[in-house]
Amino acid sequence: MTRDLRRLLATAMFVSIAGCASSQLPDQASEDSRSTATGWRIEFGESGSNPVIVDGVLYVGSADGAVYALDPKTLETKWRFQTGESLSPATSGTQVITVPPGTSTDDQMTAAMKAAEARRSEGRRRVDMTPAVENGTVFIGSGDHSFYAIDASTGKKRWSYLAGPGMDSWNSVTRPAAVLENGTVYFVTEDGLHALDALTGKRKWLFETLQEVPQRQFPPAERLPKGFIMVDGVIFLTAGAHVVSGPSVSMKNFLYAVDQESGKSKWVTSLPDSGWITAPATARGFVFFAVEPPFDVKSPPNRETLYAVRGANGQVAWKIDVRGSAPTVLIVDRTIYFCTDKSLLALELETGRQLWSFSADEIISSLRADDQHVYVVTHKGSLARPRNTLHALALTTGLEKWSQRVSGYIAMIQDSIVYASGKQVHAIDVSTGQQLWSFQGTGRESPRLVSEGRIFLTSPTIGYVGMDRVDQGYLSSIDAKTGKP
Repeated sequence: MTRDLRRLLATAMFVSIAGCASSQLPDQASEDSRSTATGWRIEFGESGSNPVIVDGVLYVGSADGAVYALDPKTLETKWRFQTGESLSPATSGTQVITVPPGTSTDDQMTAAMKAAEARRSEGRRRVDMTPAVENGTVFIGSGDHSFYAIDASTGKKRWSYLAGPGMDSWNSVTRPAAVLENGTVYFVTEDGLHALDALTGKRKWLFETLQEVPQRQFPPAERLPKGFIMVDGVIFLTAGAHVVSGPSVSMKNFLYAVDQESGKSKWVTSLPDSGWITAPATARGFVFFAVEPPFDVKSPPNRETLYAVRGANGQVAWKIDVRGSAPTVLIVDRTIYFCTDKSLLALELETGRQLWSFSADEIISSLRADDQHVYVVTHKGSLARPRNTLHALALTTGLEKWSQRVSGYIAMIQDSIVYASGKQVHAIDVSTGQQLWSFQGTGRESPRLVSEGRIFLTSPTIGYVGMDRVDQGYLSSIDAKTGKP
C-alpha cells in the first residue's frame, strides 16, 4: 500500500485528532478550568492553528470552526468569531466510515476516498491556519473554504473571500499563516496561490498550480501547494499531484517562481516520476527542496534527493541522494542541514559538498538549530515505551556537545531553552544539556508559543473509533521558568 493511500485511509476513516461539536468552549469553561494565580487550563478543541499574541491578546483557531481572542493571563474570552455558520456542527470532528462485513481492503479504501472527497467538497467547521495579525486585523482561513479578515478589537467580520478547499487538515496539521506585504495578503489553497487586497478582500490574482497536469487525480490533498516563500519580489512554491495513465500511477512535482506583483510565472521546474516533495527553502540565490523516488512495491523508497535550484532561472545547481525517508531541510548561514529518518548531513550551501554527517537507526525529523548547535532526536524502543535521546551537535563539526533523554520530539527553541514534547514536556538548557524541569498534564501536550514568561500548550482531542467517547483536549498555560501551572 503506498504511503499516500495509507495516509488517506488513516485520516479519512480513523481521524485521531479532531474538534467535536460538543467541545466545551473557553467562555463556557468549568470552574475547575479557571485560571489560577500563575497558569490556567481550559477545554478546547485542538487544531493545527498555532496561537499568536499581538498587543497583549492571544489569537488562535479551533477545531470547532471558531477564531478566539483571549486574554493570555486570565483566559477571558474577548471575542469569538464562528466560521462555517452555514455548515452543520456535525461537519466538525471525527468521521467514521462504516462498511458491510466482509468488505475487501480495496473497497474499504474506495469508500474512505469517496467519503473524504465528499466532505472536502462540502467544507468543514474547523480552523487549522495560524492567525496573521496586522494593522488591527486578523487574517485567517477556515475549513469552510473561506478566508476572513476580522477586526482584532471587536471580532467583527470586515470581509470574507471564497477561496476553496485546502485551508484545513484532517489530522490537526498546521496550515501556515498568511503573509502580508505592501497591502497584499498571500495564502495557498488546493487551487494555488492567492493574492488579495488586505483592505477590501478583492482578489488581485490567483496563480493556479499544476496547470501542467491534464487531469488532477485523487487524493485532492496532494494538490495542495506544500508551502511558499517570498524573496526579492519572487514567490517560490512547490506542488505535486498523481497522474494516472492506464494501470500505472506516477507523481508529478513542480517548483514555481511567481512574480509577486503580477502573479505571472517566471519559470517552472518539473520533476517527473518523483515522489513526495517538501516545501521550499531559500538562501543566497538558491531554492532548496527534497523529494523521494517513485514508489515501487518491489523496491520501497529508501533514499531522498535534496535539490539546489538557482532562483534566477530554475536550473538545478546540484543534488544529493541520502539514505532514509521523511526529509527535513534547515538552513543556517552558509550550511544546509538535510535530515532523514536515518541520517543528518551538513552540506556546503553553494556546492552540496558534505561537511559532516550523523547517523542513527531512527531519527525523528524535528530538526532545530540555534547559533551554536543543531538539535536532533533519535528513537529507540517502541511507541508505547520510547527511549528517545536529544542530541546537541556543533553546527560546524557535528561533534556531540551533549545528549539528554526525552519522551518525544523537539517542539521549539527559545531564550536558550530547548522544549521537547511527548509524554512529558521537557525544558533543557542549551549550554549544558541539563533538564531544567519537566511537566506532565494529559501526557500529550504540545508547546506552541512562549511569551512573557509563559508557555502556551495544546493537547489533542482524540476520537475513539467504534465508541461513543471523545477525550477532550485543552489549551493551557504554564510558567516557562518552573514548568508549573
